[in-house]
Amino acid sequence: MPFDYNNVKSPFYSEGKLELNPVQNWTEQGAANLVLFVRGSFGQDDLYVTVEDSAGKSATAVHPNRSSLVATGYSEWKIPLSSFTGVNMAKVKRLYLGVGDRKNPKAGGSARVYFDDIRLTRP
Repeated sequence: MPFDYNNVKSPFYSEGKLELNPVQNWTEQGAANLVLFVRGSFGQDDLYVTVEDSAGKSATAVHPNRSSLVATGYSEWKIPLSSFTGVNMAKVKRLYLGVGDRKNPKAGGSARVYFDDIRLTRP
């Protein structure tokens, strides 16, 4: 999925949202990780994934090393489902992919990034 972001102007973060209807059970068949592949240049901006359950509880994982994400090739990001503390992973309603910081917005950059092969995996 190509994703153009522009964090130069307010609100200083950019995100895409996937609405899951019906809600999904991400704990089935021993799933333990959310895995996605990312390609792009993030400069000073953070890359994040937010998962929200059907009760509206959400948690966010921020990529630990954005400098490892380079424009020339895809990088795998494996996020343990346990990272999404407080979210009922048996009732996932929304998935957000974003660049920036929703809680502490500040001016950033702009670019195109790519997300691919979003999936759940076992340990």
